[in-house]
Amino acid sequence: MMKRVVLFAVALSVSASGWTKPFKSELKNADADFSYSWSNEVAAVPALVKRFSADMRTRRAGTVAGGKEFNAARKKMGDLPAGYLHSTAIETAGQSARLLSLEIAVANYSGGAHSNYGYDSLLWDRRASREIKFDDLFIRPAGFAKLTRAAYCKALDAERLKRREGERLEGEFGQCPPFSDLAIAPVDEEGDGRFERISFIAAPYTAGPFSEGEYALELPVTRQLMAAIKPLYRASFEPQRQ
Repeated sequence: MMKRVVLFAVALSVSASGWTKPFKSELKNADADFSYSWSNEVAAVPALVKRFSADMRTRRAGTVAGGKEFNAARKKMGDLPAGYLHSTAIETAGQSARLLSLEIAVANYSGGAHSNYGYDSLLWDRRASREIKFDDLFIRPAGFAKLTRAAYCKALDAERLKRREGERLEGEFGQCPPFSDLAIAPVDEEGDGRFERISFIAAPYTAGPFSEGEYALELPVTRQLMAAIKPLYRASFEPQRQ
């Protein structure tokens, strides 16, 4: 299952963004409807451009080949062409002097009643020039879950009750999904170079049936959470009043 979405001095980061542009590649014909895009912050990091360019080529080739095969089979059955669909959109959730946080939305259609979509996240350490795991931010790997799990599950329950008009579902869609099934990313909504919130995105079928769509929730960065973050990353975050 796809995980459900991920830096120099701020002045240098802003300058780098000014030298680059968002990227988007599109292809549309009877066999394939394909798009792949990333933000200008991604475009400023050559290693990420190389990584996503390779992924784009692989996914485009698979979408085109799969769509041709799919339409050939449909033609034999006398059906109209439908083709395959794929889109990947890589957006910046926020950035600090050291970290670039990305949210990745992916949609696919390869036959069936509807397309499917999911989310991922990516966290890039500019100083180390590599991707790091979200848990790498914390002094203890279990520190993040210990401080946020209860609050997240409570917020998810409240949102599910709202969408379900008070109805409680039994089984998988009544449980709180593990963090490993979510796209978790720090967010800088204020654009001041420090993350003040954490985004949790659960794709369809993760926290509820497809008809309910994704569940996108945010929790504030607290002082307790700040204390659990490794000192080298702490300057990238700012606590919120509770």
